[in-house]
Amino acid sequence: MVEIRRLSECTIEQGVEAWNKGFEGYHFDMTTTPEAFKKRIDQEGLSGDLSVVAFDGEEPVGLVLNGTRESAGRKIGWNGGTGVAMSWRKKGVGKLLMEKTLQILNEQDVEVATLEAISGNEKAIELYKKLGYEIVDELHFMKLDGAVERKVPSDTREYNIRKADPEEIGRLPFYRGDFPWQTQWQSVRDGEGMIAFNDEGRAAGYAFFRKLTDEQGNHTRTILYQCETAPDKKEREEITNALLNSVFENFADPISRTAVNVPVTANAATYKVLRDRGFEKNFSQVFMKKELQE
Repeated sequence: MVEIRRLSECTIEQGVEAWNKGFEGYHFDMTTTPEAFKKRIDQEGLSGDLSVVAFDGEEPVGLVLNGTRESAGRKIGWNGGTGVAMSWRKKGVGKLLMEKTLQILNEQDVEVATLEAISGNEKAIELYKKLGYEIVDELHFMKLDGAVERKVPSDTREYNIRKADPEEIGRLPFYRGDFPWQTQWQSVRDGEGMIAFNDEGRAAGYAFFRKLTDEQGNHTRTILYQCETAPDKKEREEITNALLNSVFENFADPISRTAVNVPVTANAATYKVLRDRGFEKNFSQVFMKKELQE
C-alpha cells in the first residue's frame, strides 16, 4: 500500500531518490543530486511542508514538489514537478499525489493552482484535466543562435532604457505575476533587468534575463524570462523591439539566445516580435490552472 508523506518528513536522499525514479525516461534528463535538489527547492521557492512523496514501505516511488507565492493579492500555488517511478506508473500513484497536493493547497487557502506540462504528455495532461485543471495558454521555448542582421526599421522610436533588478521590476504596476512560475522575478533573483521609459518618464515596458559565460568568462548565452509592456501602450511591439535590442545587445554577438515559457496568447506582442526577429520554437508546454476558491 502506498503511503503519502510530506517532503519535510523525508531525508534529502529520499527526496532525490523519489525525483530520479519519478523522472526516469522523461523527455529530458532530469537526474539530480542532493546539492542540485536543494538548489532547485531554494531557487524556485518550493516548500518541504507543501511537497509530497509517495512510499512503498520505506522506498520512495514518486513525488510532487509544490510552492506558493502571492501575486496581485492572490495566493498562487505551483506544481514544480510530478514524477512516479516506472514500476508504479498506471497504478494511480500520480492521482494520489495530486489529490494530496490539492488538499494541502486548499488547507493553505491557496486560490489558484498552476502547473506546466510538456505538450505531448497526454497522459499527464488528461490526469490534470480530470482533477479540474484547465489549459489556459500554450508556452513556447524559443531559440535563436549566432549574430543576426538587425531587422528593426531605422526610424523605430528610441526609448530611455535603464538597468533594473528583477525585484524592482516585480513592483511595476503592470508586472505579470500571472505568467509561468519559473519566469517570475523570484526565480531570477540573480539575473539582470531593463525598464523602458517613454517621453513622459513613465515605465512603458520591462525585461529580465540571465547571461551565462563559459569557463574563460566569455559570454555564451542569454536567457530571456519575461518581456512585457504596459497594457495601455499602442506601440507595444515597438517597445518590445527596443527592449530586446538592449537585452540581446542588438543581436550582434555570436551567442545562443533562449526565451523560456513564452505565453503565446497572454504575451502575444512579445511572442510575435520574437518570431519576427528569427526565434524558432524549440519545444512547447501547456500552462494549466485550477481555481481553488471562487
